[in-house]
Amino acid sequence: MTTRQRAAGAVIALIGALGVTASSYLDWYGGRDATDIPLERLFQTDSVGAPSSYWNSMALALAVVGLLGVVGAVLLSRFVLILAWLIGAATLVLWIVMSVNDDSLSVSAGDIQAGAWVCGVALLVLLAGIIGMGGGARRVRDETPAQAEPVPPPEV
Repeated sequence: MTTRQRAAGAVIALIGALGVTASSYLDWYGGRDATDIPLERLFQTDSVGAPSSYWNSMALALAVVGLLGVVGAVLLSRFVLILAWLIGAATLVLWIVMSVNDDSLSVSAGDIQAGAWVCGVALLVLLAGIIGMGGGARRVRDETPAQAEPVPPPEV
C-alpha cells in the first residue's frame, strides 16, 4: 500500500467524519437536531428535557467523531479513525434503540429525518475510507538465501 493510497483513504475517511459532525445540525426527529437532544437520551428512554448546553447534547459525541477524524487523517492512523467510527456508530445506534424503546414515541423509518440519514451515510463513507487505507500489512522480505554453497564434509 503506497502512501498516496493511504492518504486518499484518509481523506475519504475525513469527509465521512466531517459529515457525521455536520449531521448534528440537521433535524433528526420531530424537527429537533442533535444539539436539542440531551446526551442522556442515548442511555435512557425517559424524556429528560432539553440539554442545558451544547456540551450536554448528543452533538458532543458527533463533534468528537469530527475531531478524531481530523486527527486520524493527519496522522494517517487507522486506529484513530476506527475509534471515530465506533463512537459515531454507537451514537447513532443507541439513539435509534432508545427512541424505538420509548413508550411515548411511535417511531417509524419515515419519521427519522435528514440528520440521522446523513449520519448513517457519512458513517459508511468513513468506513469506506478506513478500508481504502489498507490493512497496513508490511512487506515480508524473502529470507531464503539465493544459492548456498555446499559445506564440505569434515576431514577425518
